[in-house]
Amino acid sequence: MHSATSTPLRGFDEHGEVHDLGHVVYRKIRDDYKPEVAKLHRTYRDANLASKGIVETVLRADGDLEHRKLLTSYPYEWPANMYKDAVLFHLSLFGELERVGLSLKDALPNNIVFDCTRPVFVDFLSLVPIKELSGMSWLRVGGYTDPRYAIVDKMLLPYMVLPLLFMAGRQYATARELLSTRSCNCPGKPPAWSELLRPRRPGGLRWLRGHLRSLAIAAELLPTRYGRRRMDDAAFLAFLARLGRRLRALDVTPPRSAYSSYYDEKKEALSLADPAGFLQKQMAVYDILLARAPGTVLDIGANTGWYSVLAANAGASVIALEEDESCVDLLYGRAKQQGLRILPLKAAFGDLSREILGSGGSLLYRAGTERLGTDLVLVLGLLHHLVLGEGRTLDSVFEVLGRLARKTLVLEFVGLDDEKIRDDPGFFPSLKKFSATTYDLDMVLQAGRRHFSRVERRASHPSTRTILVFDR
Repeated sequence: MHSATSTPLRGFDEHGEVHDLGHVVYRKIRDDYKPEVAKLHRTYRDANLASKGIVETVLRADGDLEHRKLLTSYPYEWPANMYKDAVLFHLSLFGELERVGLSLKDALPNNIVFDCTRPVFVDFLSLVPIKELSGMSWLRVGGYTDPRYAIVDKMLLPYMVLPLLFMAGRQYATARELLSTRSCNCPGKPPAWSELLRPRRPGGLRWLRGHLRSLAIAAELLPTRYGRRRMDDAAFLAFLARLGRRLRALDVTPPRSAYSSYYDEKKEALSLADPAGFLQKQMAVYDILLARAPGTVLDIGANTGWYSVLAANAGASVIALEEDESCVDLLYGRAKQQGLRILPLKAAFGDLSREILGSGGSLLYRAGTERLGTDLVLVLGLLHHLVLGEGRTLDSVFEVLGRLARKTLVLEFVGLDDEKIRDDPGFFPSLKKFSATTYDLDMVLQAGRRHFSRVERRASHPSTRTILVFDR
């Protein structure tokens, strides 16, 4: 039985209810379906499907299930190449499951979460015997010989592949809109293939090549909805293999931005292997990480992730938030290549309080403040942009940070006399609203003490900057 402190999780499966118990995810199974779940789990165990990316799952003595607890991230937060990896992983699952007589009964990106850079399929009850698909009424509509084609046509193509094609066409904002407010079970307008014919943001020859590739793949796929319905069942995996090859060849990497070389330009892209060569700010953060030894770290405004990698090398599991498409994609590539314990997510500070409602007004996507809390939170070189740039109040910023930092907040304060602010005031649209009496170090300390019991100061560089360490 689940505890009184469990959190129900949103789901659409008629066979069970899902609860977050904190240390584990508990799935309450409907009594009449428990024999089927026992058979399913036996196949899962004997075929070692956990090694294929199905979430680690234990069958309890009462017939219910317990899954390994993984941090919840959503497809619209994933870097472009991370999303591409999720789509290719999902395609591969059909083949892995077919070998043991199973299939997925749906195909949505929401059924995947990431263990750092490794995709994991978590909707355990979406696994069903292939022979049972023909008994599902919604898959029988349209006369498909193999009902898996119905899954492809009705879910995989519009809800997974189409956003990827928009990414290949450099239309990242549209792709993220499709994956969020227009995803399955959202009240927004369902994805439409015709939208590929309406490019929204031309960006030169590279954009044009990506857009044309997207249109070519779309043209190849659209006949699937009609011409492939009555193909021989054995052709299904061959079709997915061809689709996988086409999608794997897509280039979804965002163009380099002005921020992609930020650390290089500041001469702060120093070797992580030699702390003796760190600058004052870097050494301060390094010492804090060693002294606090956090198990988890959230790096807000991570850029290409120098401090995220520093925290990971210090032993923490890291969530790195960055709103720049190029920077967060570069960090994902590095974390994946080096096997770092980093989960890069495309998100701005303002996104942390965002919730998205599903059909009927129920909560579908939870706010980051409810999902991304960690032992230690890093906010370096960001506060002045939030206040002087975006016009946020100090109290509103600390209200969010106070919900995320379970133990420690490491915050860099940048004064009004800082060279960046003094020499480039146009970069901070709300700067004129502030003065030394409405924005200074003492006011930041005062706002922070409303959420944390202790604070210490560390020198940064230049002298107009200060590292503040707030502890519970």
